[in-house]
Amino acid sequence: MSTFKIFASFTETVPAGTAVWFRAQDADLGAALVERYDLRWEVTGPFPSESVTRSGRQDPADPALFTMDTDGFRPGAYDVTCRRTLTTQKPGEPRQPEDAGGTGDADAPVDLLAAADRSTLARAVRAETVRAQGYDPDGDPDLAVFRLRVIPPSSSINQDGVVPVSLQRTATIPTSDQILWMIIRNRTEAISFPRYKEFIDSVMCGGPPALRGGREALQFRGTGAFELLCRATDAFLMQEMGVITDEVVTGRARMGATDESPGWLEIEGLSPEQLALRETTRLGYRPSKQQIADMRADYFEQLRQEFGPVMPYLNTIQARLGDIPLKGPMEVPATCYGILRSRISDPLSIELIWSYWHEEAMLVQAMYAILARFQNRKLRYGPDPLARLDIDPLRPLGNLIWGWAQDEYSRLTVVRRSAEYEHEYGLRLTGQALQPPLQTVDRRHKFLAAFHNLLFLAHVFFKEDDDTTVIADGFPVLNALRETHLLLAEGAHNQYGDLPSTARAEMLVMEWLLSRPEMREFLGGRVMVPYPEPWMDRVDSLKAMQHWTDVSVTHFRDLGVYGEQILLSIRFGNWSDVNDPQQAANWARYWRPEMQRYTHAYRAATGVDLTSRVDATVPTVLLQRRLVAQRRG
Repeated sequence: MSTFKIFASFTETVPAGTAVWFRAQDADLGAALVERYDLRWEVTGPFPSESVTRSGRQDPADPALFTMDTDGFRPGAYDVTCRRTLTTQKPGEPRQPEDAGGTGDADAPVDLLAAADRSTLARAVRAETVRAQGYDPDGDPDLAVFRLRVIPPSSSINQDGVVPVSLQRTATIPTSDQILWMIIRNRTEAISFPRYKEFIDSVMCGGPPALRGGREALQFRGTGAFELLCRATDAFLMQEMGVITDEVVTGRARMGATDESPGWLEIEGLSPEQLALRETTRLGYRPSKQQIADMRADYFEQLRQEFGPVMPYLNTIQARLGDIPLKGPMEVPATCYGILRSRISDPLSIELIWSYWHEEAMLVQAMYAILARFQNRKLRYGPDPLARLDIDPLRPLGNLIWGWAQDEYSRLTVVRRSAEYEHEYGLRLTGQALQPPLQTVDRRHKFLAAFHNLLFLAHVFFKEDDDTTVIADGFPVLNALRETHLLLAEGAHNQYGDLPSTARAEMLVMEWLLSRPEMREFLGGRVMVPYPEPWMDRVDSLKAMQHWTDVSVTHFRDLGVYGEQILLSIRFGNWSDVNDPQQAANWARYWRPEMQRYTHAYRAATGVDLTSRVDATVPTVLLQRRLVAQRRG
C-alpha cells in the first residue's frame, strides 16, 4: 500500500464557506518529498460541468500545502487529489509550483492558511481517502485522494434575503465561591433522612455492619436499644455534617461504606459524567475535576498560622480575635482558653430553620401524642383518637418508645427551641405549651423581611435572566444577600453552637421511630401519595385524627430542607466583602431550584406568594389563620 497520502485540517462535514487546508505527505520520504517530486493539486466536484480547482491555492514556498475556500460551493462530495511526478529541475534552480488555480495576482485567492487561525476553525469536515472514478489510489503510488463533504451553511440567507438571528442567555462567568455551594449541597444531602435511615437500619436492624470492628447482638431490654439509637445518631452526625474537611474533596467514603456506594461518595469521588450531570445546569458550564480542585484552592484561605483550609468569612472573624490563641487538635491546656479549631476549620452544615419547619409540620407534636397514649395519659377532653394505639411488647418498637420516654428529662423542650427560633430568625411557635407567651431578650425581627426580600429579588432576577433581550443585574440580589448574611451572623451566638445539632439529632430519632413498619400498622396512611420519606404519611394520618392543619407535611419538609441549604450558602459566604454582582448572579442561578421549591412550598403552606410581594408576617400567624378558616369549613 502506498505511503503517499493527504491529511486535512478537519475531520467532519464542512459547511460551505469554511476554509480548509490539505497537506501531502509520504511517511517514507518525509521532507524529501518536495525535493524529489513535482506536486500537482486538483479539485473535482460532484458536477462535471463545474471547475472548482481554481478555488484552491498551492503554497509557493511549500508545494505540499494546498488551501481552499469552500465559499460558493454547492452541497456534495469534492475529491481533492495530489499527483506527484519526478522532478526535472536541476539542483540549485528555484522551484516553480504547478498551477492549481489562478495565475494572475488579481485572480489569486486569499492565502487562507495565513489569514485563518487554524486552531479556531470549527472542526466540521469529514475528509477521507476514496476510490475516485477511473483510478485506484491504492494501486497508483503517485496519486493521493481526499474526499471533502460540503453541506449548506448553517446561517445562510433565506429566500427573502433575511439573515436568521437567534438570541442566547447571558454567558456565565465562573467564580470560585461556587465550590462552597457544591460542598453545602453535598453535606446537607449526606445528613438527609434517607441516608440516616440507611445507616441506622444497618445498626439497629441487623443489616451490614456500619461500624468497623463489628457489633454484638442487641438485646431489646431496658433502655439499651434507645441508647444505642442515640449514640448511632450522634456518630452519624459527627461524621457527616461538617462543611469543610479534607475528606470533602478527596473522595474518601464515610461511615464504613464502600467506595462503590454512590450515596456516600464525596465530590471528588464522582465520575466525570456524574459530576457533569450533577452540576452542569447549575454552574452554566461542564466542570472538570481539575476545575473543581482549582476553585477550592482559590476560594478557601489558609487558617491563620496554620496549613488547613478555612472559609474567607470565618477567617475574617478569626482575624478580629487575633489576641485569642487557637487550640491544637488534641490540646487541653490548663487554662482551657482558646478558639476551638473545629468551629473555624470545620463548621457544621446545619441550620435550625430545618427544625423549625419540621416542628410546624407537627412532627414533635405527633410523637408527643403517641407518647401520651403509650403512657395512658389523656391530652384533651372527649374520646382519644389514639385509643386503639396498642403497641405490643413482642416487637422492638415498644421498647424503643419506652427508652424515648425515659430520656424525656434530657431532651430539648418546646420552650427552649422556640426561644432559639426567635433568637436566630425572629420566628416563634404558638400553642398550649407556650402559654403565657414566651418573653425573649433578643429577637431577630428584621430577618424574615430581609430573607423574603431576597427571595423576591431573586425571582425578579430569574425573569430578567430568562429574557435574552436584557442582561440581568445581580446587584440588587447582592445587596439583599449582604443584608441577610449580617442578620444571620448576629444570631450566631449563645446556643447557636449546640442547640441546632441537638435538635436535629432528636428529630431524626423521631422520624426514624415513625418510619418503623409498626407505626404504619397502627396509624395507617395514604399508600398512593408519593411521600419522599417514609415517616411523613404517619404524621399526616395523625394530624387528620387530631383535627390539626390539613396542609401536607410534604410542604413543611421542603421548607426545612431547601431553606437550610439556602441559608447555609448565605451564612458561610463572604458576602460582607463581596462587591462583584457576578457572584450574586451565580448564586441565584445555582440555588434557583431550591428557591423556587421553597417559595412554592411557602405558598402552599401559608397562602402567601413570595414571588409577587414581600410579606414579613410570622409564618405561625399565617398558619393559625388557615387553621381557623379550615375549622370554620
